[in-house]
Amino acid sequence: MSKFNQMIFSLGLMLLFTPRVHAENWQKIEVPETVMTIMDDDNNYKDIRPGCAFSHLPDEAGLPNKPFHFYYRKGSVSKTLIYLNGGGACWNDATCLTSLTFPVTPTIRPAYNPSIEDENNPAILGGIMDATRADNPLKDWNMIFIPYCTGDAHIGSQDSIYTDPSGIINAGQPVLVQHRGFDNFMAVREWLKNSPDRGSMKQVLVAGSSAGAYGALINFSRIHSIYPTTTKISLLADGGIGNFTDSFIKKVFKPNGPWKTENTLATWIPGIKNISSYHALNFFATLATGIEHHFTKSKFAYVTTAWDGVQTLFLNIMRKTDLGIDDPNQWFNITPVTAVEWNLRMLATLNANALLNGNAKYYIGAGTNHVELLDAFTANVFYTEKSAGGVYLKDWVNRLVGNNTPPLVNLMCSGTCDAPLLPNLAQQ
Repeated sequence: MSKFNQMIFSLGLMLLFTPRVHAENWQKIEVPETVMTIMDDDNNYKDIRPGCAFSHLPDEAGLPNKPFHFYYRKGSVSKTLIYLNGGGACWNDATCLTSLTFPVTPTIRPAYNPSIEDENNPAILGGIMDATRADNPLKDWNMIFIPYCTGDAHIGSQDSIYTDPSGIINAGQPVLVQHRGFDNFMAVREWLKNSPDRGSMKQVLVAGSSAGAYGALINFSRIHSIYPTTTKISLLADGGIGNFTDSFIKKVFKPNGPWKTENTLATWIPGIKNISSYHALNFFATLATGIEHHFTKSKFAYVTTAWDGVQTLFLNIMRKTDLGIDDPNQWFNITPVTAVEWNLRMLATLNANALLNGNAKYYIGAGTNHVELLDAFTANVFYTEKSAGGVYLKDWVNRLVGNNTPPLVNLMCSGTCDAPLLPNLAQQ
């Protein structure tokens, strides 16, 4: 295995949160695993059933089967952070089941996290969740933390049946996976709608990392709609730039796909309606610019590193499974060419997005780290990252939520941005 592949493999998908507890005033809010009827923004009623991938299984199955819950922390100002957590994704037999044969270790894990407990406790995540740090621009805000345990980027509302190609999981017999991320999100939204301080909220930041970045963007309109027109609402998406394959896009967003997104997408918002027909090369730019152009008074901020190892890995997983390669051990064979492709597509996407819409800005840091808002792969990265123009990421976020002095601008690392692969690439 090359040095570059070893680096990517060591990143894996394991979220290495530093086990430290901050403020003890997080409130866990339980959501009953029952069918709830809610009204969506299109004035149509929807039945939702919150839960995690395996919440339906009995306790003796030994799987992460606890009901869905989320977290709330009361702040001291009329401002609210609504954060959607990440944790991989799954969309076919191999990613949803075969990847579960991988043991969870400090260096590797399955393609998604089906547990409502592991990696989903905001009290130990650090970063933007740490209200004890004086330099956290959101330390005084109310905070809503939405865990992620459904493998569907917070946009699924479907129970899907999968069969492990390796024959290991459930002896090769069918297994039901609950893709209920949208249902979970909408349950939290119902709670927010009934919050007594909603009408007086001055500012809201909808944020998410990794899979949560997509959930935050695609569900942005549903948060925007429940607050008064006087509320200043912005988006902060971290580690989710949408470099997918055409096969993945068609599979996930087609009618009766694994996540049944035809029941969850806000198709009345430009950029979302024809999402299944977008080409992979312009998918994210088309999606983002359509949403941004609709919400011209909102700011949209995107954060990534130039060589994000996990985003590159998922592009490779899509490529491999598109070819029928279902063995997870082969997904980590990432060539420098794939990494360069991801980097170039990311740059093209963010630059096109910023060019088309003045309310969209980006921060591109150096290196391969994945997730910059939390202590995921690197401790305190939200407070120490300053490789983009010498501006600390925390200060750039403060520009997003502050009085725009200095203004929020596009920032990027210089040179090769700590590319881990250029010497290897020259030998290809």
